[in-house]
Amino acid sequence: MKIGIYGGSFNPVHNGHLNIVKYVLEQLNLDKIIVIPVGRPSHRANNLEAGTLRTDMCRAAFENISGVEVSGIETDKDKISYTINTLKKIIEIYGIENEFYEIIGEDSAYHFKEWRNYEEILELSKVVVLRRKGYIGEIKHRNMIYLESPFFDISSTEIREKIKNKIDISNLVPEKVKKIIEEKNLYR
Repeated sequence: MKIGIYGGSFNPVHNGHLNIVKYVLEQLNLDKIIVIPVGRPSHRANNLEAGTLRTDMCRAAFENISGVEVSGIETDKDKISYTINTLKKIIEIYGIENEFYEIIGEDSAYHFKEWRNYEEILELSKVVVLRRKGYIGEIKHRNMIYLESPFFDISSTEIREKIKNKIDISNLVPEKVKKIIEEKNLYR
């Protein structure tokens, strides 16, 4: 089985994330993509909404996309999340006989050498890099796949700003995600 792993803050999840997942599923002919909201980020201050809320928003966002599973593997624990640890747990759950594809943006690829055990990540999985405006991934490796992808020009930061400024986000997030944001009064 070919299994994609798409981690991120998803703070909040938005239509760009959905489009990325659909695009990668199709382009690489993956059997499934596991969407994993980060628990506590290792590389910056934790200013994220609660992990359970972000996981719930992801489940609502991806529920009707075939081949997508949302995992709380990182948000269920209150520890710093490292990609290498999560990857090893996913391999343990699904089995080493499968092919694993870590999906990252080119902004992350630019700093990939700073990731904990990045060489081991490259040995255990292929790393799919989605092109992003303003960045050029620097690592050349047999397991790095640079995917020429359409630019999905939406950011969670932009959405949070719009919410703070009471600007409609209906065209940026799935309806069920918008409803959770409104009901829980998030990002105000």
